Amino acid sequence: MMRILLALILILLNPETKEREVIVTRKMITVSGQTSIGGFSCDYSKVGLKDTLFIDFEGTPKEMVFDIPVRDFSCGNFLINRDFRNTIKSDKFPSARVKVQNLKSNYGHYTCDLSVTLVGKKLDFSSLVLKRVPEGLHANLILSFEELNLEAPKKMGGLVKVEEKLTLDFTLGF
Repeated sequence: MMRILLALILILLNPETKEREVIVTRKMITVSGQTSIGGFSCDYSKVGLKDTLFIDFEGTPKEMVFDIPVRDFSCGNFLINRDFRNTIKSDKFPSARVKVQNLKSNYGHYTCDLSVTLVGKKLDFSSLVLKRVPEGLHANLILSFEELNLEAPKKMGGLVKVEEKLTLDFTLGF
């Protein structure tokens, strides 16, 4: 009886990470920024998914890839939608791609390698920290128009200018 109890304690206290998987049922992405007259926010959300996300997977890295139609982002009204699509050249680059791989758990937070392809430019973020939130896992990135080889838009003869920084919020829901 004592041996069984000792074996059970050793199994429960084993510090090795165990591979596991979760089913992603929704993904949400928000691109936001500031202008000289206020802020803007463009959202993309997809629910009803059944994608598998692998955590602490050993061996060949498993990845999750999302192709996101730029036209599916909603900025609140048709004028801002049109400006957003023109700014990120949706006619030439109709979709964005997000790739998540090498997801690891680490004492209450997670890290992953994230790749974002937007306007034909691929940006890689290794060991990006993800926070556990009630909706799932969340990451926040700060991008610049310069990184994307874009020019920050100006309207009304330069009276309304968009700041150089963009915030990309990324959430995977379970």
